[in-house]
Amino acid sequence: MCDTIVALGPSTRDGVTLFGKNSGREPDEVQNLVIIPRKQHKAGETVKCTYISVPQAVETARVLLSQPFWMFGAEMGANEYGVMIGNEAVFTREKPSASGLTGMDLLRLALERGRTAREAMDTIIRLLEEHGQGGNCGYRHKLLYMNTWLIADECEAYVLESVKSWWAWKRITDHWSISNVLSLEKDFDAVSPGLVENAVKKGWCRSASDFNLRKCYSDPVMTWGAAGRGRQACSRDNLALKKGNLTTADFMDILRNHGGREDFRPHKHGGTICIHAADKLIRFTQSVASMVGNVSSQGQHYYVTGASNPCLSPFYPIFAPGTINPAGYLEGKAEYDSEAYWWYAEKLHRRALHSFPAALKSAQKRIQEHESDMIQDLEGNKITPNQAAIDSYFARARETVEDWAKELEILPKIRHDWIYSLYWQGYSRLNAVE
Repeated sequence: MCDTIVALGPSTRDGVTLFGKNSGREPDEVQNLVIIPRKQHKAGETVKCTYISVPQAVETARVLLSQPFWMFGAEMGANEYGVMIGNEAVFTREKPSASGLTGMDLLRLALERGRTAREAMDTIIRLLEEHGQGGNCGYRHKLLYMNTWLIADECEAYVLESVKSWWAWKRITDHWSISNVLSLEKDFDAVSPGLVENAVKKGWCRSASDFNLRKCYSDPVMTWGAAGRGRQACSRDNLALKKGNLTTADFMDILRNHGGREDFRPHKHGGTICIHAADKLIRFTQSVASMVGNVSSQGQHYYVTGASNPCLSPFYPIFAPGTINPAGYLEGKAEYDSEAYWWYAEKLHRRALHSFPAALKSAQKRIQEHESDMIQDLEGNKITPNQAAIDSYFARARETVEDWAKELEILPKIRHDWIYSLYWQGYSRLNAVE
């Protein structure tokens, strides 16, 4: 399960737009960082998405995608114009269609076609109305759901929530967060024809004046199981706590939040923003990738972990003008590959699970030093965000992981209950992780 956060100029220290997301998916579902250049397309051309094809745009923008390896779309990303989007799975009384555009497909298409946050939102709305949403979004486990999106640029931000081909949206003026729960109630700025009428017709509210999006459309059982309300409340509390003074580092800290527990143990404590998988029924997803963006008229800065569990993974810069992925970064696939950065880090993460909270303290001390230098250098204009800088900071991020990995070898292991131990042993056998 996922969490996405945004803060506009009035809420940030430097008057910038800050954006962040943890992508929560299955524990071995590799998420790659993909940079696609701007492209021109022929008239009448179509684009094959995860399940269906749609007409292609005449021109698509240069985009950064954080993309599950097996699908067309992406969990989060940005484009050359400074538009950033993250999506969330939500579960409603209306059931998803067996096929259609996935929420991740719509995210990618919007980044490729929208030069502003509003244009990107309008793109999603148009595609929703024309093609609908649907299709299995799970990797090893079948999972269908509706979607919400948080969409931002240097000036504006919007939350867009959908049920089938219907939608509702709200313009954000300071800060907002979304999770795996419908966030809008009566506070939307616009709503599509049919959404309210359907709720009245089915007896979920008495009239249009009584309509509340969350109350009318949320599936109570699945929404409870996704545990989005608690995580959304936690992210909003953290945003409000530093309103007017929020920074890039604060957004990274929020994505690493373990509910304020110094004794956090992955096998015991759930419902946190930094999600750790623990079983096949309730906590079957974990944070497999994280992204933070800092965008203003003065420039764009994007940071990613390229790895799961941001509490153990350092951020590094990416997607500066004219750049590609850092030297030495290799994409991962289904099978374990020690050369692929996501898998390299994941093997160490699985070892660290047996030494919490000592492993966490060791990792975070090194990560903080690395990120503090990185942010001061890049956002303080000491270093130009070019390919050399990206290569250098990725190398430093990998060295940071290697350093705490050495300490893992001497940290004592803790005993887990047998269900938790068998759960992770099963994944390691499945993925051939030595």
